Amino acid sequence: VAKRAYVGPISAKSEASITITNLANQARTAVVAGDATIKLAGGKEGTFADLKVGNFVIAMGDVDSQGTLAVKRLLVIAKPVADKRLVLSGRVTDTSTASFTLETTAKETWTVKSKTSNLKVGNRVAVVGTSSTTLNLTAKLVVPLSTP
Repeated sequence: VAKRAYVGPISAKSEASITITNLANQARTAVVAGDATIKLAGGKEGTFADLKVGNFVIAMGDVDSQGTLAVKRLLVIAKPVADKRLVLSGRVTDTSTASFTLETTAKETWTVKSKTSNLKVGNRVAVVGTSSTTLNLTAKLVVPLSTP
């Protein structure tokens, strides 16, 4: 018996158990006993009857040798949004007042919108940002890298 948590949407529900499809797309069984604490979205107390297929949950408790979770606490939460940030690294090939051009090691050429003004052609940088169109990035963070 080991303490574990299963995270994901409820994909099936039976008499006293639920199936949670985890983030690795594996089905996991969780048995919800009457003494389990259930918190619904918004922090309200809930019961097993309140749980619905499709609810995104964090189920915590003890796992047996078969991988079945005996739930002690279950939280119904909003499904997390996907992280859309990108990380790029490469060499600056051109600069302007509001952007610079970055060539990655994969030989892709990206236009990076940035308020960073101290970059020079040839600088190596790592950039974290968001992309709304192909090969265009809005930088949230630009980190100069030392030249080897």
